[in-house]
Amino acid sequence: MNSGALSGKVGVVTGAGSGIGRAVALGFARQGADVVVADFDAPRMDRTIEDILRLRTAERSIGLSTDIRNDASVRSLLHGAIKSMGKVDILVNAAGVLLQGKLERISSHDWTWMLETNLLGAVRTTTAFFSHMTERGSGQIINVVSFGGVHPGDPNTIPYDTGHAALAAFTEALAQQTRGTGVQVSLFCLSQKAPKIGQNTRSRGLGRWMGDGTPPEAGKQAVEQQASALIDGVHHPRFLIAGDPADTPALEQRWGYIDSLATVR
Repeated sequence: MNSGALSGKVGVVTGAGSGIGRAVALGFARQGADVVVADFDAPRMDRTIEDILRLRTAERSIGLSTDIRNDASVRSLLHGAIKSMGKVDILVNAAGVLLQGKLERISSHDWTWMLETNLLGAVRTTTAFFSHMTERGSGQIINVVSFGGVHPGDPNTIPYDTGHAALAAFTEALAQQTRGTGVQVSLFCLSQKAPKIGQNTRSRGLGRWMGDGTPPEAGKQAVEQQASALIDGVHHPRFLIAGDPADTPALEQRWGYIDSLATVR
């Protein structure tokens, strides 16, 4: 223990009960970080904790049941993490829900359901932990967005992509605000080939949703590759972290200037 590349660091990961969040939490733990696993689904959260403890590479790991749609729950996550770990070095916002279907079939209630988690949930946690990090003068916040939030194109995921586009704009603005504070704000863009994040799904007007046909093992490997790319962005802090290097040129067209500003300050 305590010999990993992230030993001495504390990471908080929302949505860590499944998908990319779970893979990142396990990746942090493998490198010796103490991990706070935050998720609304308690059984999935507990499973992630058990798998982290089984690794025997992290000194501490705790689960904090969190509903990021609720201000009080997010404050409880912040206070619980600091009380248990003493500090938080890295926050990864990976919680999400998937809303898909024909636009005319999607109600405003569906939109609200999605935005409360995918956009406002990340805004809540970012705002809560940002104060703690600025007081310490160090830390990193990583917000996970879909490729469709950057380059929308699927008519069945317009609401989902819209929520992530807004989160990307929020993250970009915050990154500019934090220059010189010691707090790194990063945007992690999932590969355009990656599974969409969201352990809960609402489909409207699509009939039976069959998924993308990816075999379970291949899907698991793809998620782990995405997690490795995100963790590389912790070791080499920067604003733009691409889940797939092949996507970097398209992403840099919009955001390359932010990292350029960081190199000249």
